[in-house]
Amino acid sequence: MKTAAVHFETIFADVTQNLNNAESLVREAAKNQSDIVIFPEFFTTGFAFSQKLIEAVAQSTDPSAYLKRWAATYHIVVGGSYLFFDGIDARNTFCLAFPDGQMFYHSKDIPTVLENFCYTYGDKNNVLETPIGNIGVAMCWENMRYDTVRRMQGKVDFIVGGSCWWELCESDGPEAIKLKAFSAEQAVIAPIHVAELLGVPFVHASHHARFEYYVLSGEKVVQIRQIMGATQIIDGKGKVLARRMYDEHQKIIYAQIDTNLRSTSQIHTDEYWIPHLSPEFTEYWNHTSVKFDTYYKQVSVPYYRNHFQK
Repeated sequence: MKTAAVHFETIFADVTQNLNNAESLVREAAKNQSDIVIFPEFFTTGFAFSQKLIEAVAQSTDPSAYLKRWAATYHIVVGGSYLFFDGIDARNTFCLAFPDGQMFYHSKDIPTVLENFCYTYGDKNNVLETPIGNIGVAMCWENMRYDTVRRMQGKVDFIVGGSCWWELCESDGPEAIKLKAFSAEQAVIAPIHVAELLGVPFVHASHHARFEYYVLSGEKVVQIRQIMGATQIIDGKGKVLARRMYDEHQKIIYAQIDTNLRSTSQIHTDEYWIPHLSPEFTEYWNHTSVKFDTYYKQVSVPYYRNHFQK
């Protein structure tokens, strides 16, 4: 199967421009006779702790309608994740659209730390049973947890997904700064480890982008975060077939993958995290997640409901 992954130059919170850019890339991938094209996590908006993101999500219609139209128009399978508020809650949903109109979905199971401010928990349906086989879906920090691998083991022919892996900054606290280099490394190798553990290819998309954030305080201090990691297509042994790093400009990468491997691996561990996380990291994860989840419930959800575009 010829696969394409988009290293996307995302304009923060500009859904219209990002969708226009994405359609031109779908067209390009189709002209290059790709069977499937994958966009990164949050490809319609990017991600930052900012009111602009909440406004963009509240005012957007369901992005899956665009993926459905592109798949039918260009005769290619199209996938990517986006934020969408359904009238009750917002979720980070990966949609895989087929030319015949079939649609398959997975919402990221757990928001990653700061992400708790704009969406809530998703589902555990990491296996999509599609016309071209069982396709696993893993987004960003889902690639850090054995739970994700356990859900897919023995069930998938290949994996698709993406990341919007923001770097850690000084405002995240001294514990987080100590882990900045570790996090940046994991942004690249986490999908490789998942491909190795399951023994199947992984088509993984990411961004070339830097976004403005606010510090969660009364001062509203602005900072810049780089999106880390890489767009990469990986085979079932963990070999990188094609790659575009975070500091390289927008481009589609292509590679042929073997979709007849069907994962047979069995994970024999009770560990939660795939890499070893220090106590400082788990403390940062737990403390910050609760703080931003409170913001979601008290600020973001009321705003979404007041501005929801049906």
